[in-house]
Amino acid sequence: MKKLLLIIFSLSLYNYCDAQLPDNKNAAIYVEQMPEFPGGQDSLISFLARNIHYPDKAKSDSIQGKVVAKFIINTNGTISDATILYDIGGGCGDEVLRVLKLMPVWKAGRQNGRTVAVYYNLPVAFYLDDYKKQK
Repeated sequence: MKKLLLIIFSLSLYNYCDAQLPDNKNAAIYVEQMPEFPGGQDSLISFLARNIHYPDKAKSDSIQGKVVAKFIINTNGTISDATILYDIGGGCGDEVLRVLKLMPVWKAGRQNGRTVAVYYNLPVAFYLDDYKKQK
């Protein structure tokens, strides 16, 4: 049986235009003090590694690659509007969305001394063990 290897790429931010939220507040793209997962980026990577499970369909079909999720970290640190920008199939995108719902409250982003909603993109890579051997 193949062992699984789940690689979680570091967080990356992309330059998207501000979008209107339902309450007419703008979500920023980049701010002076970016939102932070409790404990920092290393804690975020650990959280994802503990909670993301390689979907059975993706394993059986040998699906590998990156899933990119986009979400907003609100002024109260909660996550909303999570969507998948790029999905590789086999249930991988759904798995990333499932785990985003489990996340604790983040430290909110700040701009000019005020908390603000901020867009965040999170790439997550799914690879089987034999992929690592090919490199």
